[in-house]
Amino acid sequence: MTRYIILGNGILTVLADSTYKFRELYYPLSTHNHLDSSRIGLFKNNEFRWIHDLNPSIEYLEDTLTSKVRVSFNNLELEIYDTVDLAYEILVRKVNAKTDSETRIFFTWDFHINESPIGDTCLYDPNENGIIHYKRDKWFLFSCDLPIFQYATGYKEEEGYVGTWKDCEDGELSGNPIAQGSVDSAMSIKINSNTTFYCWLVCGNCYSDLKKRNEYVKKRGPDKILDRTSAYWKAWLTKISDFDSFTKRSALVLASSWQNNGAIPASLDTDILRFNRDTYNYVWHRDAAFCAIAFSLLNYQEYPRRLFTFTKPLLHNGFLFQKFTVDGHWGSTWHPWLMKKIPIQEDETALILYALWIYFKKFMDIEYIKELYRPFIKSIADFLIEFTDQETGLPLPSYDLWEERYGIHFYTAATVYAGLKSASNFASFFGEYDLAKKYSKAASRLKDSMSLFFSDGHFARSLVNDKLDLTADASTILGALLVYEPNDEKVIENRKYIEERLNVGGIARYEGDSYLKEFNIPNAWFITTCWLAQQYIAEGNLEKGKECIKWVIEKSLPTGLIPEQISKNMRYPSVSPLSWSHAELLRASYYLRYGYNNFI
Repeated sequence: MTRYIILGNGILTVLADSTYKFRELYYPLSTHNHLDSSRIGLFKNNEFRWIHDLNPSIEYLEDTLTSKVRVSFNNLELEIYDTVDLAYEILVRKVNAKTDSETRIFFTWDFHINESPIGDTCLYDPNENGIIHYKRDKWFLFSCDLPIFQYATGYKEEEGYVGTWKDCEDGELSGNPIAQGSVDSAMSIKINSNTTFYCWLVCGNCYSDLKKRNEYVKKRGPDKILDRTSAYWKAWLTKISDFDSFTKRSALVLASSWQNNGAIPASLDTDILRFNRDTYNYVWHRDAAFCAIAFSLLNYQEYPRRLFTFTKPLLHNGFLFQKFTVDGHWGSTWHPWLMKKIPIQEDETALILYALWIYFKKFMDIEYIKELYRPFIKSIADFLIEFTDQETGLPLPSYDLWEERYGIHFYTAATVYAGLKSASNFASFFGEYDLAKKYSKAASRLKDSMSLFFSDGHFARSLVNDKLDLTADASTILGALLVYEPNDEKVIENRKYIEERLNVGGIARYEGDSYLKEFNIPNAWFITTCWLAQQYIAEGNLEKGKECIKWVIEKSLPTGLIPEQISKNMRYPSVSPLSWSHAELLRASYYLRYGYNNFI
């Protein structure tokens, strides 16, 4: 089910679906989703309902990373506010309840700590007025500022056990104080009149961590933690105060996905596990590079800087692997290892160099760049030159940005051009003019050779076995802007061709795209529609650019999260949010305000 809310501070990250079930909880990095689900139940006048069955309204408070949920049941009005503290691993929840008689509110937690229920323990801790779940060095405590009315711990997912959450539905909990194995928990709060109360989840590496953080919440006050976090994010947005609310929301969503070690996963939505055998919880440096570019453009320096620091030790002989876990290990892959070189998508390596140049142009962070120059910038540039067909000047074959085809791709060649031009600029800045000339000469030769791709009024997407693949592919719009002037006749002809062939409301990836397709036409993607917006803006046609951006806003989720794609019947078959979607919206919004510039 599509995720509507993401809250995070780089240490603790949580996501909720369209019914406000919490589905993901990551701590201390997004290496593991520790949560199966968390529910909220209501019992009044001998009737019980889960709020996810009551069609709750879900939104963010404006310019914050605080969510607001409203629901009505049996003359009960409930407002629930959630936020992740700006600094600490604490999720704070405020509950406003308007009721005319006794009401019981139930909170359940179903953890799969380290993504497995084996060996979990949950227990009631009267000293901390809460329920604890733990395994090894992952500990979670849920507590409230009202006394717990009832509680239960129990078993699930084996031997016919459904879970302790089922125990809530008669309004009574068993009081079982501890369970181990595959377990879950429930606790209830009883109120008799209009009441505002707070709950919180604290995370730690051991029991003493929980005690300290629980005491901190009680001493500081959960209300103050919620208020200061909202104030922080409003202050954080002052750098882009003149942008519209949707652009601000995109910046907040991207920030909430970015991990403290610099990793920016493609998406933390695990719902795609239903059919994909894996998640998007990896760092693809293609996606990450565009996220870094977007935040550099908007003057958020620390996020891209952390990404480059995260990336530096991941280089292998000057190139980057297909994808990485957020703690810096090679991710899973489906590309066969049948060639002399490990199969890669060369654009990812080139783009991180291009992103680093834009970062440097914006912030002139000389001391930081100095440490990256020899082991990172020059290593990548030397690889890009080495990984070149000496006869044509084009890159050697690699996989395309859609991770489907092996060959020489127009878009990949464009990113290599941008990477080499960036390397030349760096070498010139550091006074190595011979090296700058070498990189620039290689880039110029590559640009000349890329003319081979233009045929039949548009850029071919690939060259495979000396034959052009003329399939219309939206990535040629993105690639063309990296190499040519936006008003170049070939660039405009290509834009017209792509829009004619791939317009399905928004812009599809390419002709015949079948990924998650539900009808006889490909799904529209948000990144590709943003590319079209960027092309129009670069041409000076701001109104057409605005139309594309308007489509993105209207087709995104009402909370402002932008998914990967949307089908003909307005379904979201893939992940939400997709970090890259938000990055491209941010880039389009920046260019609309300040004009297009590829910085090379």
